[in-house]
Amino acid sequence: MGTPPGGETRAGRLMDGRKFLARSVFVMLFGVVTYLTVTPNPDEAEKGFAAARFIAALLFGDAQLGDKVAHFAGYGALGASAFWAGITFFSHKRWTPLVLGIYGALLEGVQGLGGVRSPELADAFANAFGAFAGFAGAIILAMAITKFKAA
Repeated sequence: MGTPPGGETRAGRLMDGRKFLARSVFVMLFGVVTYLTVTPNPDEAEKGFAAARFIAALLFGDAQLGDKVAHFAGYGALGASAFWAGITFFSHKRWTPLVLGIYGALLEGVQGLGGVRSPELADAFANAFGAFAGFAGAIILAMAITKFKAA
């Protein structure tokens, strides 16, 4: 059984659909994370940080670090979704977490331009480390899935 006359197999269409979905999720997360990073009034988004404050209290014993946890988690989700979406920079996936980390750090600096918020170095590091951790976590998960399927 060969390839149909159109040249497209069912598996190829399925993979294209998954890639489209993954890229759609990446674009959506990119927009949400960017908006939340530079929004002039963070009090509007404050209600959604209850989970981040809870996690910060569990991990660090200080709920005030919830903002850092939220930055890390947001950019972590962005990094993981970039892996699954196959986002590449300079023709290689390995540059993706670095570019996302730099983007997050630069956006943190942009916050100071509006006059309402001030940039924090700790937030920039949380953004960058989150992008790296999310991307690395997705790689590890992909390797585990591949190993499980082979077994």
